[in-house]
Amino acid sequence: MSTLASRLRGASTRRIGVAATGLALAAGLLAPALAAAPASAVEAPGSFTGFAFDACTAPTQAQMDAWWVSSPYAAVGVYISGSSRACAQPALTRSWVTTQARRGWRLLPLHVGRQAPCYSGRKQKMSINPTTARAQGVAAANESVASAKALGIGRKRVLYLDIEAYSIANSACNTAVVSFVDGWGSRLAQHGYRSGLYSSASAAIAAMNRLRVAQVDNYHYPNHLWFGWYNGKANLAAEPYLDDRYWARGKRIHQYVGNRVSRYNGVAINIDRNYLDVGAGSRATKPRAQCGTHKIQRYRALRPQQRRPTLTPAAKCLLRQNGYFKGSTRGPVHGAKSQRAVKRFQAARGWKQTGVVSRRTWVALLSNGKAAPVLKRGSNGKHVYRLQRSLTAALGRPVPRNGLFDATTQRAVVAYRTKVKLPRWATAEPRLWASLRAGRR
Repeated sequence: MSTLASRLRGASTRRIGVAATGLALAAGLLAPALAAAPASAVEAPGSFTGFAFDACTAPTQAQMDAWWVSSPYAAVGVYISGSSRACAQPALTRSWVTTQARRGWRLLPLHVGRQAPCYSGRKQKMSINPTTARAQGVAAANESVASAKALGIGRKRVLYLDIEAYSIANSACNTAVVSFVDGWGSRLAQHGYRSGLYSSASAAIAAMNRLRVAQVDNYHYPNHLWFGWYNGKANLAAEPYLDDRYWARGKRIHQYVGNRVSRYNGVAINIDRNYLDVGAGSRATKPRAQCGTHKIQRYRALRPQQRRPTLTPAAKCLLRQNGYFKGSTRGPVHGAKSQRAVKRFQAARGWKQTGVVSRRTWVALLSNGKAAPVLKRGSNGKHVYRLQRSLTAALGRPVPRNGLFDATTQRAVVAYRTKVKLPRWATAEPRLWASLRAGRR
């Protein structure tokens, strides 16, 4: 996005570099998880708070896989329709969309067609006549929906209209854009889709804000606003262009850096960086079976016959969850029965059978499980909680256990990866899980 002019200038020389080792590594890391991955509905974009990127052309599958395991991004903007698309889309197929959904990617489908009558570029423009412009907005929605359906992006998803920068001081031009957006939103609703609007914060976004301030009724306002404001701040603040009262709580995307080559896992792509909070957002969530680990701030060694009112029941519970202990987990003493369970757990890993729940044993117990999902900013649920409690033991300091992969969890992940000499990615992926299950700390 940035601007269509800059997209056009960079289209022929766009840098998408690939290191074969990075792609091969990503394929190897994802293979076990993908073999059993169920078919997934396309989240476009669903409920999420975190990072997204968009690029002029949809990256290849190998590039997407390399970035999935290594980058902080969990959503991707793709141009699915429109006469003003600056780049070809050879990778963008229904199969590509379905595969991204199976990986866990969220999509931000974009339509970039007619631009404002006063737009300075050479692309096709909408009519200056408001009635005609509205009809053109309806036609744009029809085109976008047809492309979305062909790609397997179903109803109730959000489709985003890209209106590049123009001067809202030009009253006639702005009126045409406002009418076009109204036609776009109205027709999408009739098709059963939700509407989004991307524009410069000082252009169509500010125009939407003016309508809200003026309390204009009988208008099909976009459900989401995606504002381009390159201030380098990954947040959702848009004043003075967009009042904090409007499109708050799950309705904003901020494109905060544009046209920047970023490299992850040996793969470089020229992207725009975005921060979003959409739908219900990413929220903290704690699993039911916690084994009391939410109360533990430090995992000390638990020795035979030692009395630990909090640690001992937690150890028994974890051992029972992993199939090494039967019976009641109550009781503060690490007795003969729980010692035998610990030894069986240690033997299964080829470790010396001491019966002591050492820090290494704690890390392995807390992280043990069949699943090794890719987690990153915005991920939530039981696997994030498992990661947080494991890092608490591995780092020897409390990591908030709230089931939400937030900025604090991200810093803990990077600290752990650095400590055990894994690539300093801000993600949990199969190699990190393997390190934790091996008790590395």
